[in-house]
Amino acid sequence: MYKSNDRKINELPISEITLTLVRHRYPREMIKALEKDGFAVTSEAPGIYKIDGRISITTQLVVTSQLPANEYTGLKLLVGGCTEEDVKAYSRKAIASNDENIKEHASSVIEVCLKANKKITAVLREENAMDAVIARIFKPEIDKAAQRAINRTRKEVATDMLKDGMPLPQIVKFSKLPEATVTQLAKSLGVAVL
Repeated sequence: MYKSNDRKINELPISEITLTLVRHRYPREMIKALEKDGFAVTSEAPGIYKIDGRISITTQLVVTSQLPANEYTGLKLLVGGCTEEDVKAYSRKAIASNDENIKEHASSVIEVCLKANKKITAVLREENAMDAVIARIFKPEIDKAAQRAINRTRKEVATDMLKDGMPLPQIVKFSKLPEATVTQLAKSLGVAVL
């Protein structure tokens, strides 16, 4: 996500990327299979394991059930088993954070969390619990959607006014669209602008 987010191709070197596998439980069989294939799996910290071997990208395994209670909250949301309060706590922490990277990716983390935790999604919808905390994280997306709706409505107003033969200055004034946009709209409708 970080490498592809609004960046030029290979602006971020592959050596600065870490592939992270996130699981709630320790995957014993997967670890055995990796070790059998020549990979080394070592514990770096509680719940965090480094996987070394024939991989050109740094790879780690995160076992969320082993992570310290109040740390790595964003990672804990990426797997099933979290609660509604976990989502809200992460949202509050993301909003309060001074780290722009956390704020920038918070909505993606919550989106993955809600997909992985259908029960939480249902509860949040039932209780209308997309409260101000979570709504603030999604604010940029909400604002973009609202602006698209406003622009669509303005174009509908301008379309009706063009069809009624209203003069260009009035259409611009009432629709609040730029003159060039109204002119282009008239052209697409095959209507003469007065």
